[in-house]
Amino acid sequence: MTNPYKEPAKNHAPGNDPIEGTKAMPNVGASNEKKPAKNEKRKVKGSVAGTTWVSLTVGLLLLILLIVFILQNQQKVELQLFAWTMNFPIGVGMLIAAIVGALIMVIVGGARIMQLRKQVKR
Repeated sequence: MTNPYKEPAKNHAPGNDPIEGTKAMPNVGASNEKKPAKNEKRKVKGSVAGTTWVSLTVGLLLLILLIVFILQNQQKVELQLFAWTMNFPIGVGMLIAAIVGALIMVIVGGARIMQLRKQVKR
C-alpha cells in the first residue's frame, strides 16, 4: 500500500521528503568506514603487554649468557678494594662490578630526572 500524499520517488531527489522538503533521517546503523577485504593485511598495533613480553624474553636470554659466562670463568682471583682483599671467581667479580656500575647509573639518572621535574614545576 502506498501513501497517496507522497509524490512518486522519480519526482524528487533521493533522501528528500517531498512533503516537508527536509532531508530524510540518515541510517543510524550505517557506517561510512570501508571494511577491509579478507585478503588485506591489517596493521596490528603494539601493546604494553607485547613490549613487556619481548623485554622479558631478551632479559632471559641475557641472563642465560651471564650464567654461562660465570660458569666458564671459575678461576679464583684476588680482588682488592681500598683495604679489603677478597678471593672471588673472576665471573662473580665481573658480575659484582657490573651491578655496582648499574647502580651508579641508576643514581645519576635518578638525580637528573629529579632535576628535570623541578624545572618543569617552576
